[in-house]
Amino acid sequence: MKIIVVGGFLGSGKTTALIRLGTYYSSIGKVVGIIVNEIGEIGIDGDVISQYGLETKEITSGCICCSLKTSLRATLLSMIDNFHPDVVIIESTGVAYPGVIRDEVMLMNLPMDYDMAPLLTLFDGSRFKQILKEIKNFASQQLAQAEVIAVSKADLVEPSMLPIIESAVQQINPKAEIITLSSKNPESLAHLIDILERNEDIESRLAELKKVISNDGSLLMAGGKPKDNSVEASGVGSFAVEYSLDQNNLNTLIESDLEKVVRDIMSLIRSDVLEKSPDFLGHIKLFLESGSALYKISLTTAEEEPIYDFIPSANEINSFSPNLKILSAVTGLKSDEVQKIVQTAVEKILDENGVIFNI
Repeated sequence: MKIIVVGGFLGSGKTTALIRLGTYYSSIGKVVGIIVNEIGEIGIDGDVISQYGLETKEITSGCICCSLKTSLRATLLSMIDNFHPDVVIIESTGVAYPGVIRDEVMLMNLPMDYDMAPLLTLFDGSRFKQILKEIKNFASQQLAQAEVIAVSKADLVEPSMLPIIESAVQQINPKAEIITLSSKNPESLAHLIDILERNEDIESRLAELKKVISNDGSLLMAGGKPKDNSVEASGVGSFAVEYSLDQNNLNTLIESDLEKVVRDIMSLIRSDVLEKSPDFLGHIKLFLESGSALYKISLTTAEEEPIYDFIPSANEINSFSPNLKILSAVTGLKSDEVQKIVQTAVEKILDENGVIFNI
């Protein structure tokens, strides 16, 4: 069994990368299991990943490198027992320290042989300047633990800027291998897969880890200090919520009506967040699932426009209960401020469009 840990800040392209990795391994006959960690109480990414036929388990309501280490072990063991995967890909929340997750997995004493791929952290090249301005210290801590750093969304970066970004990232972590990753360049995925086929020296890493474990089993920093809580260190405020939608009411709306609903909700949230945090970074993502299709829209920075996607369902399920899920995690705001902005915007737009809902 191969274990791959994928990290990176909110909106860096982790879910897209693991879908591409999972789809590749499935295409060559491997059984793939994916574990997704969401900081909010509502799982969102798992819905999208499952659309691609990949076995997915979600861990919500916290960070698996801080408060949910026990949940990670239980989820991983359950997946192994029930699905016997050849490859397990663990996607950390965007406010996690991926190196801690890798180390915690190694310390689990899993009851089977496994290989650990080099630790992969994504860095969003399209938000290079904003990241260094808003969250340089936190992003640097994420990158410093990586063995492979993929500068993601390379197709959105000016070619002349890529060497500058790669050099800046290399200065943060001189030992890491730096590559670029683009959804429009299949060769970049092939290069990443080649790298992930390598295996870490687990025994040597465990020997190092045993030197920095406290009496209660927690990992310590240099000097014997407890590791920082990554959620607090990130400076991100977050909120997640799910609304149940009325199926009969939804059937009266056509595709363009539902697209307008998700676009209008995102537009209002964006404008209200900008008013309080003009340079925000993070990830605001909204999914409306009607039973016949998934309407998806996301935003990762104050300077970009939202990205919309429409994903038809392979099979319409008569018993399906339509829903709207939204996760907002942004810098510069407290969680209660994010909650107020999100709930006000969602309920206003649903009311205006005659969509019947329950929270």
